[in-house]
Amino acid sequence: MFSTLLKAGGDKDGTLMLSEERNKVLTQVGPGTPMGSLMRRYWLPAVLTSELPDPDSGPIRLRLLGEDLVAFRDTEGRVGILEALCPHRRAPLYFGRNEESGLTCIYHGWKFSVDGVCMAMPNVPSTSDFRRRIRNISYPVREAFGIIWVFMGPGSLVPDELPPLDWVNLPEDHRLVSKQLLRCNYAQALEGDFDPSHISFLHGTVSAYRTFDSRLALRGKEFAPEPEDGVLTADFEQMYWNRDPQPEITVMPTAYGLFSTARREAGPTTYYYRFNHFIMPFYAGVPSDVDGASQCNVWVPRDDHSTIVWRVHFDTGGPLDSGVIQHQLTGLDAHVSPDGYARQTAEPQSEFYPLLNRENDYGLSRDVQRATLFAGVEGVWLQDRSVTEGMGAILDRTEERLVSSDAPIVHVRRSLVAAARALQADGTPPPLETDFPYATAISAALYPRTVSAIDVMNDTTLRTSRPVGVGSE
Repeated sequence: MFSTLLKAGGDKDGTLMLSEERNKVLTQVGPGTPMGSLMRRYWLPAVLTSELPDPDSGPIRLRLLGEDLVAFRDTEGRVGILEALCPHRRAPLYFGRNEESGLTCIYHGWKFSVDGVCMAMPNVPSTSDFRRRIRNISYPVREAFGIIWVFMGPGSLVPDELPPLDWVNLPEDHRLVSKQLLRCNYAQALEGDFDPSHISFLHGTVSAYRTFDSRLALRGKEFAPEPEDGVLTADFEQMYWNRDPQPEITVMPTAYGLFSTARREAGPTTYYYRFNHFIMPFYAGVPSDVDGASQCNVWVPRDDHSTIVWRVHFDTGGPLDSGVIQHQLTGLDAHVSPDGYARQTAEPQSEFYPLLNRENDYGLSRDVQRATLFAGVEGVWLQDRSVTEGMGAILDRTEERLVSSDAPIVHVRRSLVAAARALQADGTPPPLETDFPYATAISAALYPRTVSAIDVMNDTTLRTSRPVGVGSE
């Protein structure tokens, strides 16, 4: 099924690293940069419908891929995403009047439609009116199921359909969507989703950590219990990754990015597998716990130094379980609680910056760190942010010392940089959204020890292949 299989295994001395030049290609996303051009070939989730409930809500500030924009819903109900400044004297359109099918700049009354067409320039005599030659930068948008998407690439390349992923066209009651602003580059935040060994530490307990040496000494000699009925549960899952901090990693490059698995010791007859999907250019299908909903993280660059992550929990089979929603809204898993955000400022998307952040050490408690939680930080998203955002705005990857468990991260970087360079060099298009897999996130599973990792991955992709008629004409 796959043409290439990569076994985990960085340089033996742990010196595999990214050069300064390649790190710039990976992290710079502004107009005209290789990665910025790559990102602009895809639909980007930009705004929640709830952010623009009606024309009376007015424009909102938006920054994507280093461009400052405004988004507004006109009096006809249409959404426009325009350059933030009026093309006349560069006044901010955020303060504009939303009226009669357009957005009017308060400086001189120039008015623009959702398509950027200049509808009026009342300070110009009719004999000199040249509105037909004036357009503000505007981008195509598509609104569906609670999300407003934008395409910022060449107008001739706008994809006909939104990404054909399993959660994109689900009814709103089938999913829970929230956003967070991170003050760091998208790449280092995204890479955390492809680091399979960190869950045994960052998301683990002190008691489990203190058993690692003895567990590893007995590896292959002493086994954990396994479910008598063969049904994996959340309790068994946590036990397995609390017992085994050294998963065996297998990486399969795909037409759309990467599919990887982390295999841990389980019972005497089974291995425990967790699966990761990387889908170009910023989708992370994180391993789904067997008793929970599926999850996808979308790491959209705001600019080189900040990121908006869309966290999506979903159920393709029906409305999302109320218990899952209630748990997520506590703020202890992937989502920030509704009252867990800082006060909004004039900074674009500042309303999605959590109260617990780098400035207050993410709520770190040294007492908790000594007694119960390995990280001393309570909450999965907070634990992740404390290390990825805590690295600073842009990680200097020339200083890293990578090891075998970092194989998925290495491949994610290579695939992004290679695609960006190819597009810049000769116009080679990156993977198309029509190449995307249907299943974003894949549930963890137990497999017999007699089944190889490659056979497990092939079996998994067959079971989660695109249903007939989904994503096709």
